[in-house]
Amino acid sequence: MSIRFVRTFIHVARLGSFSAAARALGTTQSTISLQMKSLEAEMNAELFDRSERRPTINGRGHAFLERAEEVVRLYDQLGLAVTGYDDLAGSLKFGAVGSVATGILPEALRRLHEAHPSLQTQVTCGLSADLVMQVDCGDLDAAIVSSPPSALAPNLVWTPVNDEPLVVIAAKNSGSEKGRELLENQPFIRFDRKAWAGRFIERMLRKHEIHVNGIMELDSLEAISLMVARGLGVSLVPQRPIKKPFPASLRIMPFQGGSVRRSIGMVTRTGSSCARLIEALYKILAGTVAASRIE
Repeated sequence: MSIRFVRTFIHVARLGSFSAAARALGTTQSTISLQMKSLEAEMNAELFDRSERRPTINGRGHAFLERAEEVVRLYDQLGLAVTGYDDLAGSLKFGAVGSVATGILPEALRRLHEAHPSLQTQVTCGLSADLVMQVDCGDLDAAIVSSPPSALAPNLVWTPVNDEPLVVIAAKNSGSEKGRELLENQPFIRFDRKAWAGRFIERMLRKHEIHVNGIMELDSLEAISLMVARGLGVSLVPQRPIKKPFPASLRIMPFQGGSVRRSIGMVTRTGSSCARLIEALYKILAGTVAASRIE
C-alpha cells in the first residue's frame, strides 16, 4: 500500500473534496481520483460514496481514516527509531509568516542547528491562514503565525511566543510628532489585509476611530518600511524583536502608548509525531526573543 495514497486520502477527508486536496497538494483532481481508486482497489473496499456529484467519505472511509492517521504518524516516527530517541534527530517541516522569516527566525534557526546538529528543518513562508491549513492537513508540523482571529480546529493548538507592539512609522521629515495625526493626515500604506496581522491592524484602527487615506497595500514589512522611508506615506505595523526592525531613516512612534500588541505564536497538531522536535523549536524561539530583549 502506498503511504503517499494514504496521505492523499487524509487530505481529501480533512479538506472535504478531491478538488481541495488537489489544490493543497499541487496536483490535478483527476490524479487525486486515480489515487483514491487505486487505494480502494488495494483495500478491496469502497471508501467514498459516489452517488452524488461530489464524492464523500462513507462509513468504511471514516473507519479507515482513523487508522490511516495512526499509520502515517507511525511512519513519520521511523526516523527516530534509526537515529536514536535521545539524538533529537529527524526532519521538522514548519512554516513562518514573512515578518517572522525576516525577523527572529534566522537567529533562531542558527541556535537550533547549533544545539541539535542532527535535526533537519524545512521552512515554508506564507500567510497565516494558508500555513495553518497546511498544519491541519499534515503538510507542515508547525506554523509560526500571528494570533488567529477566530477559534482554530479542535485538533490544533496555539501557543504564544511573543507580543509585538504596534508602532506608527513615518519619514523623519513628516511633520507632526503625534502618531494619530500622521495616520489621519498623511497617505496610509496598509499591511496586507489578507494577512491576519493586517486584519488585526485594521480592527485596531476602527476601534480607536482612526480614519486613514489608504494609497497602497503591501504584504511585507520591508516593502512598507522602504516606501515610508521614501516619504510616500506612513504606516502602522508591528515592531519585531530584532536589533534593527526598521531603517534608520524612519521615525518610530508608539501606537496608543504602546498598549496595543499583536501576538506571534506557534500552531501545532495534537498528538504530532514530531512533538519533541516542535518543543525544541519552540524553546529556541522563546530563548531568541528573550535574548533580544536583553540586548
